[in-house]
Amino acid sequence: MLTKLHSNLLIVGVMAYLCVAYAMPGRALTLVSVASLGAYVTQLAMLLYFTRTATRPYSAPLLFGLTLGYTMLAGILFMELSWYYEGDTFMFSKSDAFFYYAESTKAASMGLADGARYLMQHYKYDDWGSLLLDMCLMWVVPSKYLLNLTYVLMGACSTVWLYDIGRKVMPQGYAFMAALAYGTSSYIIFYHCSFLKESAFVFLVIGAMHGLYRFMERNSVVPLLEAGLCVVLILFFRPAVAAMLVCGAFAYYGYVLKGRALSVFLYLMAALCVAGAAQTAGESIDQYTAGGNMDLIVSTTSNSNYSGSFNYFMSFIAALIGPFPSLYPQESGVTHLVFYGAGLTYKLFLALPFWFGAFWIIKERHTMLFPLLFFILLEMLATAYVCASMELRKVLLHVPFMYIIAFFGLHHYIESNDRLRLRPAVYYLFGIAVLGVWNLLRVK
Repeated sequence: MLTKLHSNLLIVGVMAYLCVAYAMPGRALTLVSVASLGAYVTQLAMLLYFTRTATRPYSAPLLFGLTLGYTMLAGILFMELSWYYEGDTFMFSKSDAFFYYAESTKAASMGLADGARYLMQHYKYDDWGSLLLDMCLMWVVPSKYLLNLTYVLMGACSTVWLYDIGRKVMPQGYAFMAALAYGTSSYIIFYHCSFLKESAFVFLVIGAMHGLYRFMERNSVVPLLEAGLCVVLILFFRPAVAAMLVCGAFAYYGYVLKGRALSVFLYLMAALCVAGAAQTAGESIDQYTAGGNMDLIVSTTSNSNYSGSFNYFMSFIAALIGPFPSLYPQESGVTHLVFYGAGLTYKLFLALPFWFGAFWIIKERHTMLFPLLFFILLEMLATAYVCASMELRKVLLHVPFMYIIAFFGLHHYIESNDRLRLRPAVYYLFGIAVLGVWNLLRVK
């Protein structure tokens, strides 16, 4: 089934790229577009190889090596294109990347102690995590590329952690495919190559969930410390996310211990975490939505030229099945969005398997997957609420776990006799329609 799926997605994805190119008059085929299509083809070819191989040599070291090697090769290509178009390797996202680079370099030149004091005095605590990490690396070697290499290594480790989580809830092959598909996605490689904080942030989120799942399996202190340390560090990136992770853990154990007095206490703690996350998210609305001006944030991210209630509607749709791939740049648009296209095209085709998986998790009470699903749903609602779901940086944190649930859904679909069925032609047409409509709406 996975072999057939990846074979069809390879063909359908290439057709979608070509159809969108044909329907966009006046858009020249750029090197960035060719690189994006190449990233899609090579990722699908690699996934297809590992679903076809007879020996199925799935292992964590193999996954680590594949992710590391592919990320470094693709990353070098992306940075070369960035240098060709922009004259630098900050990957087209200038303002935040330059800010982190300039401030970390300045702090590193002061020495670690004075630099840390400077950063903590001049910036809010939710910026400390990234700035302090950048400062330490720039103090060791004042080069952007050391940070990129560190992020690549973090990404490879994150992929192995995802694989370990997936093996606890579905067969090894499906877990391997889910982790490999995420780890080799063009959008996460893009962030490894930039000077943005998302790679380190996602690393901590996956580490926290990995620690929780190891604790659920072994009930020992070490994985609980791993999860706790990651949650504490996440407070210095975005506190609302730490609250959501803790909320998911409390809700899971509240359900497992139902009928006991402790479960009531855990549910109460989960509710308090939701309230805390909502409060923190509310305080961030002005930052994320430019004072609530949805038109401004959408135009800034070059995702649509529409306004009013349509944008709010699209925000919720994007939270549920997106963010949507931008396959070709607008004439005056942001070129780096096209780097997201390859990975997001594949992820778009996982939207329906994800929701099938979510349905079966709830219907059949697959409790081991409750923490993942609960965190994903909270993140979806939060990003839709602050109108940030069309900006990839704001939804990136729950995306890795969507791969696990999507492949769980695919496994369930293949193995079960459930009546919930979908014709393959409808499935592929759905993906192509979304790709076409979204890309045409962007440039209208």
